[in-house]
Amino acid sequence: MREKEMKKRFAKEYKRRLKLVLKSKLNGKNKINAINTWAVSLLRYGAGIIRWTKEELKTLDRMTRKVLTMNGAFNPKSDVDRLYVSRVNGGQGLISCEGCVRSEENSLGWYVKNSLEVLLQGVRATSVIRCKETVSKDEFKTSWNIEKLNSWKEKRLHGQFVREIPETTHVKESWSWLQKANLKIQTE
Repeated sequence: MREKEMKKRFAKEYKRRLKLVLKSKLNGKNKINAINTWAVSLLRYGAGIIRWTKEELKTLDRMTRKVLTMNGAFNPKSDVDRLYVSRVNGGQGLISCEGCVRSEENSLGWYVKNSLEVLLQGVRATSVIRCKETVSKDEFKTSWNIEKLNSWKEKRLHGQFVREIPETTHVKESWSWLQKANLKIQTE
């Protein structure tokens, strides 16, 4: 099957799963967790094998926000970066399609780069899988989260509250209500 057809199938199934989760009666945190584990994780299966372009992934993320908005889970005037920031840092904790695929590509490259198996060394030599600019999974995840958090803070209106939280404040405790409150996704 051709790559283009596979991308269409993945996108169609992703959208179907996303809509099903949003129609459920789950609270906000559990809906986001369900989307991350059941819908977004679908894209992990093909990551590293199917070559997604940056624009295709941005289109999937845009479609995600559109479906979230249509189901009352995302206000069209709210900040996009906050949607992808972890709940510990005050965001909603959704995993972006782009972040998910890039993370898996990085992890696959890291594995091939550091493997001692003869066959994987052969794969490394062919450069089918990009290995040179890979970092550990934790480093990649940390840099991705910091990038989203900084992007949110830099915004003049949306980042104002986050910027004005004093450094002495216990940030994790300040955002703990997001993890414990069991609010509807519209209320968050």
